[in-house]
Amino acid sequence: MFRSSQPAADIVLFEMVDRQSDADGQSYLAALHDLARRQDPAILILRVAGMTEQDHETRKQAAAWFKENRDRLGMFAKGLIRVDEGHDHGDGHLHVDDAHDVENSNFARMLPFPVKHVTSLDQAFALAQNWPPEPG
Repeated sequence: MFRSSQPAADIVLFEMVDRQSDADGQSYLAALHDLARRQDPAILILRVAGMTEQDHETRKQAAAWFKENRDRLGMFAKGLIRVDEGHDHGDGHLHVDDAHDVENSNFARMLPFPVKHVTSLDQAFALAQNWPPEPG
């Protein structure tokens, strides 16, 4: 299942729970395109749980979107908080990714803002509400 929402004016939540269907993939890509039109600053929260495998085409299109919109993201996104509630990397075991791995991943390095890692939505919302202001 993929779902996107805006639980607060400055928070955008993407949830990927269990296997992603073709419709979920299309919803994810549509949510990314909606995100690119955003004007107001926001924290992005990505909740990941269960077996979240996406098909190759969705991953390919999402990677292209992130590459194409990298500079645009830097204009409004203050940061990304990844919530790992335990998910399957395809090896049949549920994992809660280590904060160091998430915050220093290739994905995190390509983004123009900080990436943080927590293990619950409550922690993510608390972190988002207390996000440090940009230096300046």
